[in-house]
Amino acid sequence: MKPSERTVLQACFEKTKKLFETKRQPEDWADNIIQGSSGLKTKLQWKHFYTWLANPNNYDEENTSNLTIEPQILENIEPYPEHMVVETYQNGPAETLIRVINTRPLHYDSDDEKVHS
Repeated sequence: MKPSERTVLQACFEKTKKLFETKRQPEDWADNIIQGSSGLKTKLQWKHFYTWLANPNNYDEENTSNLTIEPQILENIEPYPEHMVVETYQNGPAETLIRVINTRPLHYDSDDEKVHS
């Protein structure tokens, strides 16, 4: 890792640690990670950040550098039916929000407990 990459990575570690110390609620966790990792630019930095995040007390730069992390490729994902609308929102570089909306009225089966006879 280049010294400049390491400097940014270490700053992100420190920023993330401070965020988790000050913003401790479960609903803050995603924001802490997004804000703490905001300076990362390279795949190598991200690999180290995720490895550190998984086990900060036992993070080892040398062992992490030797790890091979391959992205998982999902195959054969069936598309949604036509009545389902998919909206995608990019929330910064690290988060994508996907909303799937059923545009067809709901119909309940006769054995559904919500249906009154």
